[in-house]
Amino acid sequence: MEPGRVIEFIEGRSFLTSVVTRVKGNKLLILTETDREMSISANRVLHETNPGIPASQPRNEQVRILKEISNRRSDLTARIDLIELWELLEGEGEEFAFDFLAELALPEPVGPDEVAAMRRVIFEDGLYFKMRPDGAQRHDSEKVQQLTLARERERERQRELSEGSEYLAQIWSRDNGDTPPCRERVVRILREMTLYGSEAGEYKWGQKLLSQAGLGGDPWKPFHLLVKMGEMDYHENLDLIREQIPTEFSAQALAEAETIAKEMTCPKEGRMDLTGLQVITADSSGARDFDDAISLEDQGDHLVLGVHIADVSAVIEPGMLIDHEAMERSSSIYMPDRRIPMLPEILSEECLSLKAGVVRPAFSLLAELTPEGKILDFEFTPSLIQVKRQLSYQEVDTMVEHDLILSRMFQLSLALKARRAAQGALILPLPKLNIFITPDGEIGVNLTQWENPGRSMISEFMILANHLAAQRLTDVGMPCLYRCQSEPSQRTITDNTDCRDLFPCLQQRRYLNRVSWEFEANPHHGMGLAVYTNLTSPLRRYVDLIIQRQIRSVSRSGVPFYTEDAMKDLFTIVETAQRKATRIQMKRRRYWLLRYLEIAGHENHEALVLEKLPRRWRIFLTDLMVDADLPRQTGLDLEPGETIMVRVKKVSPREDILKFVLT
Repeated sequence: MEPGRVIEFIEGRSFLTSVVTRVKGNKLLILTETDREMSISANRVLHETNPGIPASQPRNEQVRILKEISNRRSDLTARIDLIELWELLEGEGEEFAFDFLAELALPEPVGPDEVAAMRRVIFEDGLYFKMRPDGAQRHDSEKVQQLTLARERERERQRELSEGSEYLAQIWSRDNGDTPPCRERVVRILREMTLYGSEAGEYKWGQKLLSQAGLGGDPWKPFHLLVKMGEMDYHENLDLIREQIPTEFSAQALAEAETIAKEMTCPKEGRMDLTGLQVITADSSGARDFDDAISLEDQGDHLVLGVHIADVSAVIEPGMLIDHEAMERSSSIYMPDRRIPMLPEILSEECLSLKAGVVRPAFSLLAELTPEGKILDFEFTPSLIQVKRQLSYQEVDTMVEHDLILSRMFQLSLALKARRAAQGALILPLPKLNIFITPDGEIGVNLTQWENPGRSMISEFMILANHLAAQRLTDVGMPCLYRCQSEPSQRTITDNTDCRDLFPCLQQRRYLNRVSWEFEANPHHGMGLAVYTNLTSPLRRYVDLIIQRQIRSVSRSGVPFYTEDAMKDLFTIVETAQRKATRIQMKRRRYWLLRYLEIAGHENHEALVLEKLPRRWRIFLTDLMVDADLPRQTGLDLEPGETIMVRVKKVSPREDILKFVLT
């Protein structure tokens, strides 16, 4: 390659005519028709002309000549009929030289300009021929058809991009323009971007859509657009959609539940009649699914505690559609703004719920105990019960001192708890934060004290029932799902505590090991029990239904309902769904807590310093029972256990951002 040569190369999507001014190895210094000096690789040259332009020519004259050459070649491209040329060459081969093609397409003698024009038109068209370094490859009819369809699709995509971006710009500015035909597709793409971010199937196209609408840069723009379009609620639970949690039962399952409710009876055969007992329930205010109740009889030298569980296993059997849908849900999901039941409400809140004044089938634990909580004997049996009093925890709290039965129950629960503590139980009754939405849409928060008589008493009796269920299955060598927890890595609390002093309990919490499900009978050290399972909430948890079926079958016939392999297979499905449900509950509680703080503004909050880290302090807000981070400040030294006051610096419920500063 010599200086003065006129060359052509591709810059962007266009041919550029230039003259070589200097050669440096494989690099060419050139002057382009746009009067721009560039350095390019010699490998980029597609066409060169000799003779060229003398280097002695002034620069402006060189540029004029280059423009003249480029215009001449552009004029020639307009005279080339590629379709006619493509048809003419059918059956004549696959690859053709550019000069040969130029001879066929143009009437004048072929020179450098004609060859360059043919190269240009083939590159720009790309439909009938494919450009090669030394010629062009003719596409067959099938390939032309494929490319034509692809171009039509691309034109449609560009049309949708233009119409869709204009529509989104109108939506954002609250200008209700015409709805484009592509609205459904735009909504689908925005929805996927909202749920899956950069993992969305058409994320790049969605980014182009937003950018062209002037709405790029904010990952939450798709969500806010969907809200403006009425496709999502401002407080939409995205995790429910993302996790594909069923929020409604199928029509077939609901019909099956209706049939169960209509045909359900309470035959006495095979059941112990306990309808004469003074059975009570105690639950949170507003509870609707009552799946456990208690009773207490004084037999003189001992007490008989009854823990009565809704007998779901007698009504809902494997193979039923309603059982399959309950298994896929694994548990009811309780959120501040919504409740998704594991079973249809006609079952969980009506015919299976232990409602006051109605005879119900139950599965009862009858445990003989000393007043000091020592277990003398126990049995599990199908039963009939009738709840005499339906109380809230708060009602129990106010009645326990003067109500004889409630007082005896509470004293027994304290004795049971003391025995567990003596066996090594690590009881940390930290207050629980309740987040709720009032009927008028306000967000409310309060703390529940686990040591209050109502909750503490019911909790202790349910722990006993769960323990004895696991004990019975272990004693007879039948498969069981055990709830296990190994010893904490460190014990910082050696005595029982009511956690009124939060800091020691919070510090001990750091050393607790995870609770797990196992098929071997390992201890639950947190409970202070050799074996433990879940039995007492079969209306709300599928694991409890599994255990109820198992112990019911063993108690009646000595034969397990599930083999260990069958139980393992079933639990594989249930555990996955349970984790999803737990994750959704936690995230939704977090969302509404942050929303509460967002509305509250810059209020002050009391906090405990938990841990000093290199760049931050780990703190705990005592009024909201929530962990948070606080950035370290130069010249300020806070120690674990110290009480401080903080306020919200930044909060974003959707982005899960919560930042505090010292007041």
